[in-house]
Amino acid sequence: MKMRSVLSSAAITAALAHGSMAFAAAIDFDVGFVTLQDISISQVSSLSFGQNVFGTADSTCTVTPTLATGTDTGAVADADVTDGISGAGCLSVSTGTSNNFSGIYVVTGEPGQSINLTIASVDGTDFDFSPTVIAVDDTATYSTASSIPQDSPTAITLDSTSGNLNLVIGGTITIGSTTLTPNTSYTEQFTITATY
Repeated sequence: MKMRSVLSSAAITAALAHGSMAFAAAIDFDVGFVTLQDISISQVSSLSFGQNVFGTADSTCTVTPTLATGTDTGAVADADVTDGISGAGCLSVSTGTSNNFSGIYVVTGEPGQSINLTIASVDGTDFDFSPTVIAVDDTATYSTASSIPQDSPTAITLDSTSGNLNLVIGGTITIGSTTLTPNTSYTEQFTITATY
């Protein structure tokens, strides 16, 4: 009888020990990520007022870009942009799609991701520059293009498939207080900044 009691106790202890192992587990699981695509900015066409500026002190000259048709989509090319030049500081050039004064730039990053975009004005030695910016992704129709204010970080979303954002940039140059030398090239640089 004593033997039966010892065997019963051993069986119960073994069952409890085995049962408690069934209710515990330790399993390793992965944790990871994929880094975001770098943001890049490329130039399709450069912004240039051409050989149309007088260079007279304190005068202005403006390139005002528009997109030629509102129904087009996709990457912006020179033929998609209508622009001209006007102002007391330059020859007047009528608007048209063959002028190609406006600059075209493409911001590329993670598709569908929102970015902060800043287009800086220029306070230069010989002239100042205030940009006028139109932005549209590859999928949206040109009629939905957004205006981006200068010097102000603006939230905007990259194309959901290509990750592209097309920028068309014109603007106004203002000559400084000194008249510039005729038949001479003058250049300043403006900055496009894009961050996630």
